[in-house]
Amino acid sequence: MEDKGVKKLLLKLTLLALPFLLWPVLEAAVLPGNLFTFRVWETLSVNSMRVMSGPFYPNMYVKMEEEGELAPHTPFAEKRVVEWYTDPYGYRNRDTKTDVLLIGDSNITGAKLSQEETLAEVLERQLGKDVYSFAPATVNRFLGTRRFEENPPEVVVVSSIERRIAELPAVGATGMGAKLRDMTGTAINSSKVLTWLAVTADRISKLALYRRTLAQIDRTFGKKEYIAYQNEFFLEGEPANRDFSEEELKRIADVLEGYKHALESRGIRFVFMPIPNKENIYHQLLPSRKKPDFLPRLMAELKQRQVDVVDTQSTFENLYHNENIPLYPVDDAHWNEKAVEAAAGILAQYLQHDDSEHTRDARQLVKNQE
Repeated sequence: MEDKGVKKLLLKLTLLALPFLLWPVLEAAVLPGNLFTFRVWETLSVNSMRVMSGPFYPNMYVKMEEEGELAPHTPFAEKRVVEWYTDPYGYRNRDTKTDVLLIGDSNITGAKLSQEETLAEVLERQLGKDVYSFAPATVNRFLGTRRFEENPPEVVVVSSIERRIAELPAVGATGMGAKLRDMTGTAINSSKVLTWLAVTADRISKLALYRRTLAQIDRTFGKKEYIAYQNEFFLEGEPANRDFSEEELKRIADVLEGYKHALESRGIRFVFMPIPNKENIYHQLLPSRKKPDFLPRLMAELKQRQVDVVDTQSTFENLYHNENIPLYPVDDAHWNEKAVEAAAGILAQYLQHDDSEHTRDARQLVKNQE
């Protein structure tokens, strides 16, 4: 009798748990991926299947109304319809043609931007060359990717939001991991079945409805604090404009100079393009009104080392302070389409200047090493 009672209890518990166990599978296999997400980023980004080649699901197209990352599903959110395309490798591109390759963070990917507004597509139109967005990714991921060894780009532009520059890894820091992921990603990409299995398994691991519900409860009953000054939302606020010591500055410059040498050894021109924090350009809105000096100091150090660096800060300051052009969404820390257009113009002009001389010198260096 006791055994039968235990079995009945287990059966009831199983039946009770069954909907919760089956729901993630139904969510991943049947329902639209963006049903419970507030951005395409969360819809397409790889969550747990880090053996896939890219940061997003491959060969995807999504069009949806998005909200900024700093205040989603609140009265402060600014809604915007955007389109996304991802290529066969899981990066945000319409194709894989590569003359100029952009390595960077979510700004280069184009968070809260539609496909035609991303830096890769704007730069491609201005430059008249094929531009490929390899983001979010690192130089080490690039160096560990075989397809770029076989068909290297002419130029690699490494970009980073100001707050993440100090975290850029030195050459070789994650080299083996990048090569292993390239191998597993290539294997998965070679099979539609493996790709479907990987994407479905990853979607199941996201538990989108569960996470959406928890976030909603937190917003309703929790004590969510927003960093906002004069109706603008910030990711970090005052700490973003911290001071950097001379020692820190030189260590960062060492890393970036290492990128230059690693790429030039392959006959590829290297350019660094920092992106100012929202707190930097909008510093007058913060309580201290302190203007940071990190980027000007870093650019001066890099120029002294003959590392190509693009100055976006001066242009951004002029556009915002003198022409009153907003460069970041109110509810987001990423740049907007106006900032991208300006950065693409500066970068295109920089790349066109003495381009043939840089390419010739790099190729000669490779020949000398051979």
